[in-house]
Amino acid sequence: MAPLWHESFGEWSSLQRELNRWLDAARSTVDQVVGHFTWPPVNTFETPEEMIVTAEAPGMDVGDFELSVANQTLLIRAHRKPLAEPEGAAFTRRERAAGRFDRAVVLPGTLDTSQVEARYERGILIVRIPKTAAARPRKIVVEEGR
Repeated sequence: MAPLWHESFGEWSSLQRELNRWLDAARSTVDQVVGHFTWPPVNTFETPEEMIVTAEAPGMDVGDFELSVANQTLLIRAHRKPLAEPEGAAFTRRERAAGRFDRAVVLPGTLDTSQVEARYERGILIVRIPKTAAARPRKIVVEEGR
């Protein structure tokens, strides 16, 4: 005789708990991997005159960066060198990423991408892109009628 549906409920409940545990573990792994690939952290700001993009990249040199703009996208490429390990030492924890990275920032069409300026200051890459003249706010003088 086949078991009644309520008799197999305990097995289904156990299976659901196991599946939830597995999915939680997978989600945690994905969060770690996705977080790893979104390095360095990037912020964007917009002022009336320009857009500013900042990227946190401590411990690098100006020559490590390669920036380009194409199709309204700012591409930040760089290579972060690994820190030298003391001789005979073995890592007990390694959270600082090293290696090549690429970050793409989609830009609004209101920017003059031929006038991009970038500087690296105290571990922060700062990219400034001015707005086109048509996109900048301008004051309109109202004249008195006759």
